[in-house]
Amino acid sequence: MRSTTNPAPCHRHRSIPRRSIHWSAALWTSAALPLLAATIGGQEPTAPDRAGAAVGSSLFRSYCSSCHGTTAVGDGPVAEHLKVKPADLTSIAARRGGEFPFQNVVQIIDGRKQVKGHGHGEMPVWGDAFKVASGGASEEQAQKKIEQLAHYLWTIQR
Repeated sequence: MRSTTNPAPCHRHRSIPRRSIHWSAALWTSAALPLLAATIGGQEPTAPDRAGAAVGSSLFRSYCSSCHGTTAVGDGPVAEHLKVKPADLTSIAARRGGEFPFQNVVQIIDGRKQVKGHGHGEMPVWGDAFKVASGGASEEQAQKKIEQLAHYLWTIQR
């Protein structure tokens, strides 16, 4: 085993001491991990993404307003024909003590994973729907649409 106090340069970067490589990796990791965690659902964002919310608003009008209504209070033209009344999406945070549960909302919109406390699956499975829309989309594109919808919902909380 090689001594940790050995000042020998890294075998791949002979001109850069090993200690410099470790510091560079540590700095990159500390900067990148929070961003990576936020994008893969490991961390709640601290504020809504306004650009994403703008796109989400358009998605909401196209995909959600027929049930949830244009003001997202659950009074869309299809609502009266459903067994379960659509939720008032403007009071999600109010029902959760003032906190908007971003990742939980993302999972509910996605619909591919049953979310405890959301009840039965009356709502369409948008994760699958977004993947097949427009001739097919990648998982990442579908996830981005779902997150944009969640950011929009965050911006309309009462």
